[in-house]
Amino acid sequence: MKLGFPYKLNDFTKNQTEYLELEIQTLATEFNQFSKYLDVYVFTGKGLSQAFSSDIRADLKLVQLSVQIVAVYCILFMGSFSPIHCRAAAAGITLLCVALAYTASSGLLFYLGGKTAGIHNLLPFLLIGIGVDDMFVISAAIDQTDPEAPVEERMREGMMHAGASITITSFTNAVAFWLGYFGSLEALSSFCMFAGFGVVFLYFTSITMFSAFMVWDIRR
Repeated sequence: MKLGFPYKLNDFTKNQTEYLELEIQTLATEFNQFSKYLDVYVFTGKGLSQAFSSDIRADLKLVQLSVQIVAVYCILFMGSFSPIHCRAAAAGITLLCVALAYTASSGLLFYLGGKTAGIHNLLPFLLIGIGVDDMFVISAAIDQTDPEAPVEERMREGMMHAGASITITSFTNAVAFWLGYFGSLEALSSFCMFAGFGVVFLYFTSITMFSAFMVWDIRR
């Protein structure tokens, strides 16, 4: 059995609200001490949302730190940590592709009426992990081609190997997220839809913008 006591926070001051909730909790505790067959528990919808929000805000600080670490890793190792083959600019293009994919997918879904929750703040970290992986695959495949071959030939061979790999992984990731859209939790369903479209847009930025930049990187 569940009993509700609806009230609006705007009808009370902060001190009055805290006093009211504390009194209700005290009454519930005293009742449970004398009741053998019935226990009363206090639950507030606002309290639950505030607890989730505070946890997510605390995690966002770690997400921001993780994004910075990934960016530094890309700058150092995308060129095999070599001063000659340094690809700091490629790392910057990688992060730009992720940012464009995130904004494009979010803009499209907002236009279609999509809604967000606190969990959506984790999307940039998710996309940067997938995007960095795809672009490492592309750059590694190009590096394995004959350095004496023409640029067009190296790009063709590199994308023949890397293209199939990132196409399969991007397709499966997107489908997995879109299947999550049919879950019962509205916030999680929305997150899965945003993530699925983010992966698709990230795939297109990888095979267009990043691949075009790699042509310039080979020629230099």
